[in-house]
Amino acid sequence: MDYSIPDVSAEIIMEIAKILANAPSAMKRDEINSCFSKPLSQPYLTGAISVCIQLGLAVERQGLLVGADTFRDDVKRASRDQLHVIFQACLKDYSPFLLYVDFASKGYASAEAAARTKGILRIKGTAEIVEQSLRRWGLYAQLIEYDKKSDKVNVKVNVERLTTEYIMKLLGAFEADLKVKVFLIDMLGAEAFAFMDQKDIKIDELSSALLAYEADADTAAAKCTKALELFLWRLGEEVGSDVAKTHGLIELSDRLKGDKIILNNHNHILHGMGGIRNMTHHAPDKETGQPWVITKQAGLLTSLFVPTLIRSLYLYYREKKQEF
Repeated sequence: MDYSIPDVSAEIIMEIAKILANAPSAMKRDEINSCFSKPLSQPYLTGAISVCIQLGLAVERQGLLVGADTFRDDVKRASRDQLHVIFQACLKDYSPFLLYVDFASKGYASAEAAARTKGILRIKGTAEIVEQSLRRWGLYAQLIEYDKKSDKVNVKVNVERLTTEYIMKLLGAFEADLKVKVFLIDMLGAEAFAFMDQKDIKIDELSSALLAYEADADTAAAKCTKALELFLWRLGEEVGSDVAKTHGLIELSDRLKGDKIILNNHNHILHGMGGIRNMTHHAPDKETGQPWVITKQAGLLTSLFVPTLIRSLYLYYREKKQEF
């Protein structure tokens, strides 16, 4: 995805989302603007709508805008003072904010974290505006605290002002998901995460696996190995390897090894991961006629092992670095 971060407020972004969620049909841009008592300038309106689309709050089709299905009902139901909760849900899936928070959590000042995020994800917009917008959006969503003197950002979810059970559950889920995603970015490394983002490989499969391995270990292992297979496919496409004729993780690994994109030891490990992929995706087992039982220990280990392996594969591809 191409990112553009303008100087627009989270409040206006959510007001546009609210308008679209309640609209009975698709809207033109000037129709959206007419819903404000004081119309927005065209550059500001364009920027706010762009962010709505990037955050998954709106969809544009043939020049007309509609509220995205994912959040429409929640946005429609939320009162104005609860809209920041929906904004939280969007930010926890927004790669620029995730990377910004990851750098901030490692002791980087807000300006430094934003500058690195802008450079790594090739974000359009000045460094000053990228920092200002990401910081203000995080504050509005009550996901961060900011110390102006030190320019330091701390991750924090404030639930004290919200009382309804529905909102409290949402906040708890958002906080856990954000923390897991920042943890995964740390495991992957910023560069590997950026590569995955550019290739439209979301870390949702990895984060949801870590959150659910105890309750559903089979699904957790399945999601992780699926993400690994997609990473190998995208890596093959990136280097011009003929992956179109391959079927499954093991064949992909063999193809990349044959094209000298990965090393023998990578290939050995990937064959093992291919076995786990088959256990979770192909039941019953061809040899025994019985399905495999994936334990929660295996679900957890797979959920942690896959991002480590992806990082190792990426480092060798990009820097010929042998690290695991």
